[in-house]
Amino acid sequence: MYGAGALGSVYGVRLATRTNTTVSFVVRKRRVAERTSIVIERVRGNLREEIASPHRTDVIAGDVDLILLTVATDKLEETRSVLEQSDAPIVVLTPMMPQDYARMREAFGDRVLAGMPTVVAYARENVIRYWQPPEPTRIDEPRAGDRAAVVRALVRSLEEAGIPTHLEMAVHEINPATTVCFIPIGMLVAIAGSLERLARDPVLVDLAARACREGAELAPRLGHPMGLATFAPLLAHTLPLRATAAVLGRLSPEALTYVDVHFGRKLLTQHAAMARTMSDLARLKSTPHVALDELRDRLAAVNVDD
Repeated sequence: MYGAGALGSVYGVRLATRTNTTVSFVVRKRRVAERTSIVIERVRGNLREEIASPHRTDVIAGDVDLILLTVATDKLEETRSVLEQSDAPIVVLTPMMPQDYARMREAFGDRVLAGMPTVVAYARENVIRYWQPPEPTRIDEPRAGDRAAVVRALVRSLEEAGIPTHLEMAVHEINPATTVCFIPIGMLVAIAGSLERLARDPVLVDLAARACREGAELAPRLGHPMGLATFAPLLAHTLPLRATAAVLGRLSPEALTYVDVHFGRKLLTQHAAMARTMSDLARLKSTPHVALDELRDRLAAVNVDD
């Protein structure tokens, strides 16, 4: 596991505790000496699992079979020197825009396979809390050969670990096409400070609606967006946003906190980088981008330390 944040912890712990997979966590040098356990807890049912003594390292051994990459999107460039230490397949669960995918493929060729996780996780104190929707994790179908066998073995291990996983064609296109439809709402939550504040701000709600519409127009130029993603512009209005915040607050306050925290300051830097990319993509693909440009500029003006 390259990355020991919330998402990497869930995948790593489930593989380590439920299968015969040997898991190491690649972390920053300053974290290698940590001796704390990694504890995950499923929100529904409070099922708790842990690795009492996880193996943390800042290098990748030459004999590893596969690398699961879960760092933040804006940190992908920083992974190159470490990823070069191995020839193993790299399954990237980090959301990649087309430019990110192109740079990774240029650096590492067909070792790189895009993934699309459905597990949702965040850190609360010393425990990783997570939701596991029924939708499967999706991974790009690999080319035939030895690496394909390793990736298929990963899929079997994830299934054994209780994380449904499918190999599919063009996940590297489906993921960004889906993301650009709805992520403007998350970006506006970051700017507003919370979902409830966003719902009460007509100027920001209007920007969310316009940016989602532009994202939905951009999406088919990138790939085939999943499911209900293209309906995001319908959610980006005052009444649906207020209703969503009210329902979450009543039925699942933890989920509302997750939305506010995860799409708030925690992802602000990533949001800013992705907004720049979306604006550039819209220009490249000749789709509307006035709202995306405005969203990009607003995110750039937000002080991460505020």
